[in-house]
Amino acid sequence: MDMKYIYIACIALFLYSCGNNEEAEHAHDAEGNHVSSGVPAISKTIWTDKTELFVEFPALVEGRTSKFAAHFTVLDKHQPVREGSVTVSLIKGDSGIRHKVDSPSSPGIFSPALQPKAPGTYDLVFDLKTPEYSDRIVIPDVQVYASAAEASEKVAEAEDGGISFLKELALMTEFQTELVTNGEIYDVFHTSVVL
Repeated sequence: MDMKYIYIACIALFLYSCGNNEEAEHAHDAEGNHVSSGVPAISKTIWTDKTELFVEFPALVEGRTSKFAAHFTVLDKHQPVREGSVTVSLIKGDSGIRHKVDSPSSPGIFSPALQPKAPGTYDLVFDLKTPEYSDRIVIPDVQVYASAAEASEKVAEAEDGGISFLKELALMTEFQTELVTNGEIYDVFHTSVVL
């Protein structure tokens, strides 16, 4: 297939995903990244042997509610989780807070929220329960900041300048992530990047 057509298809998918009413809760900046009000957004991708979790959320700040956009994908078929519940917990030692949502807000996307009570370093835990299976995904060492100003400063220092590919686009294409393995390469796709 001609690269020009692939490029046009990717732009069309991007525009469709930004205009999709189901995603109205997701604001995008000029680069297509999700944004939140007042504090920088954080995104993480974590895999288990069953599930991929791509989660975006405003940096956690003491006393402020952060709403999560938790994108769950079943690895076996690379399809969004369409049924089930998710409980997100913020745990430090033997105590923490949690919030459960009983269904996705759109295919694969669950929107729990947490309001941390104190700054510090926590484990962020996602418990997924579907009709087919259950899974637990832990993101260790998640920081809760004392103020929005501190969050903005610290998150900006930690940014790596990576390349973004929206999860909404990935789910609409034949795109799948897998663990790196040794093997033969049969096709190579030549691409270009405009900065």
